[in-house]
Amino acid sequence: MKQQPPAPRREGSRKRARAETTLSSTIADRIIDMLGDGPRTPAGWRQAMGALAKESGPGVYPALLFVLTQLDFDDQAALEHWHSVLRQWQDLNRRVPEKVDLRVAVLQYFLRGQRKLHNPAIVEIKILRRTQASAIYDELTRLYNYRYFQDRVTSEARRAMRYDQPLTLLMADADDFKAFNDAHGHLAGNMALRRLAAVLRKSVREVDVAARYGGEEFAILLPNTPKLAALKLAEKLRQAVERASVGKQGTRRGKPLTVSVGVASLPGDASNAQELVARADRALYVAKSVGKNCVKAFSDERREHARLDATVSGFYSALASERHPFATTNVSEGGILFQSAERLPNGALLKLQLALPPAGEPIECAVKVLRVIGARGGFEIGTQIIHMSRPHARRFRQFLRQLKAGAIAAA
Repeated sequence: MKQQPPAPRREGSRKRARAETTLSSTIADRIIDMLGDGPRTPAGWRQAMGALAKESGPGVYPALLFVLTQLDFDDQAALEHWHSVLRQWQDLNRRVPEKVDLRVAVLQYFLRGQRKLHNPAIVEIKILRRTQASAIYDELTRLYNYRYFQDRVTSEARRAMRYDQPLTLLMADADDFKAFNDAHGHLAGNMALRRLAAVLRKSVREVDVAARYGGEEFAILLPNTPKLAALKLAEKLRQAVERASVGKQGTRRGKPLTVSVGVASLPGDASNAQELVARADRALYVAKSVGKNCVKAFSDERREHARLDATVSGFYSALASERHPFATTNVSEGGILFQSAERLPNGALLKLQLALPPAGEPIECAVKVLRVIGARGGFEIGTQIIHMSRPHARRFRQFLRQLKAGAIAAA
């Protein structure tokens, strides 16, 4: 006797938890789009689901069956059912004059071929899209909600680490929002939050993920974006909110809302999604504590690095069209001290290009100017490294180890 594929798990609480996770996941979102505008044949669906599984893992098959039937399977059982559905769908298309779609094939399979499975629910795509929208969007601001953000930051962090790409998170908070609410009322507060969300949405790219993290706090996830570029975007966002005069309500009374922003990047500041959120939140706390309406990058001030005397030549640029030569005085894992003929303002963000001895192998990093001291023939610039790609960071650390061991000359 042919062995039947396993039946679904029926525990109520587990099914409800899985339902919430599945419907809020990016995989379910992709599947719903495919159901509306995707392939129409068994071969097309086999290819599309195979590509999605290769990208996101075997969890795509339980997600597909849950979206279509509200039945919950583990990965292996879902894959077995999926292959059976495809075979039966091909057979149906050979036997009936009118070609059937995927939902009809799934209904046929679970009602007739798998009679032990009770009450499968085949949902209309329009209803499914509305359900999906309510599951991932915040009702007030129409940004993504907290649950969706948690799914995305986890998946984006894994993807960034797998492909060695930068990922940056902005945590933004409306300054003095409680005082604004107390002065103008909750209705005015909700309207201000909605307008603030609209400004944030217009200030980021289509590929970015802007979410309401909770209350008056927002999270903006920037895939494939290094820290220096994210800091510039964060400042642009802060200025956009300031110009929008959110909350003035067409009158001169009261102060408009501003935002404070904390910035953290992976892999430079964190190694996983949880650390990324925690460190962006810590940077936000610093921004709030130093006066608000500003942008602060995460830095672990408790970490100390031994500085090593070294003369390394290179170029720095404050603007894309400018390049200025410099030579280092000393270097560490946390910062670079260099001599420059140009005076630079405290807090300036620079891109440094270093030619590391002995072969002059070039690396790049983003730094923040912490102090500027007049010196003979120019200025001594003390900087903190805020971002360096993983390959360049490995080469830099190797250079420091060789310098410390005396394997290469300091000058």
